[in-house]
Amino acid sequence: MVGMATTTRAFPWYLGGIASWFSSFGMQTIVFPWLVTVVLHEPAARVGIAQMSLMAPSILFMMLGGAVADRTDVRRLLVRGHLIVALPPLLLAAAITQGWLSYGALIVYALAVGTFGAFVVPARDAMLGRVAGADLGRAVAIMSATQFAAQLAGIAAGAAAGRIGAPALLVLQAAILAGGGLAALRLPPAPPAPHATAQSRRAAMLDGLSKAMGSPVIAPVLLAQLAVGILYVGAFLVVMPLLVRDVYAGGSAELSLVSVAFWGGTITATLAQIRIGAMRRPGRAILLALAFGALVLAAMSLALPFRGLLGLCLVWGLGAGVVITQGRTLVQQAAPASHRARILSLFQLGLMGGAPVGALLIGYLAAVTGPRAAPVYPAACMLLILAGLFARSQLWRQGAAA
Repeated sequence: MVGMATTTRAFPWYLGGIASWFSSFGMQTIVFPWLVTVVLHEPAARVGIAQMSLMAPSILFMMLGGAVADRTDVRRLLVRGHLIVALPPLLLAAAITQGWLSYGALIVYALAVGTFGAFVVPARDAMLGRVAGADLGRAVAIMSATQFAAQLAGIAAGAAAGRIGAPALLVLQAAILAGGGLAALRLPPAPPAPHATAQSRRAAMLDGLSKAMGSPVIAPVLLAQLAVGILYVGAFLVVMPLLVRDVYAGGSAELSLVSVAFWGGTITATLAQIRIGAMRRPGRAILLALAFGALVLAAMSLALPFRGLLGLCLVWGLGAGVVITQGRTLVQQAAPASHRARILSLFQLGLMGGAPVGALLIGYLAAVTGPRAAPVYPAACMLLILAGLFARSQLWRQGAAA
């Protein structure tokens, strides 16, 4: 009973850390591409490279971050991680104030943020299982809703970049991240499982990968997440800023509206899942949401007014809320506690590690086809992958209790 009471008290502090991380991330999703596309006016291919640099460290370090989280006190890792990640925004703000803003400076900033984040994200996901209480599925949905709402608040703040300038927002971003470190201090100690340090880090990473790929529940979810990272997140990171700039002649305010529409849909879907409760067929919900998302993405190639683009982003976000929440719930439930951080790092790696690959490829694609035609290609690829998952995996029949 004491342990359960401690968990109940800790969960709001955990959500505070989530809000800190994702409100900062929300500001970054507006300020960073705005600096690249509008302030520096870089071409499509260099926009893709910049967005790739923000996410690429996940490919190299996310699995290592999961192995570290399974072998150390997760609370300590979260506190230190939040404080360290607060440094790059402060340094970038100082560089802009001194007139040193350049494409190279943004690449350095992106690589630093991506590297540090690769160690914070698995630790954060592993901590959820320790503070969630008895109803893990509901805790995942509440955590997801908090994540999306905080991100939306950060996006709304990022819309002011054109009015107040990037340095003020970057300083605010750093302060919020530091606040998340203070929230993590209120979490219970989270030491590693016994004998967790018996393996080398390399062996621990390979062991986590083997456990994930050997699971009929986890493996298809991870494959779907990888496809989302490459095709959907990559398209969102590159095509949306280019559409706003080149087709709709917009700036930071319009870019913020696109993100608000998308994440508003995601929040709505997540809140609905909290109200509805556990889904009987979460795997089926994931496949249907991804298929519908492919149709929505393809529709962005049509000659729509800006309001039409916002409407499509809203609907796209509804599907994303289902995919992220149900996918994370399935993985949390199926992952053994001894491997949870490593397996959840693979879940995040699909999104964050696939995104730089997608951003690079779709950036070059958009340079050839133009931003209006580019969405059709990742949408078609997603439909092919979904057909393979339907035919070769148990995801369509996957029940919540499996």
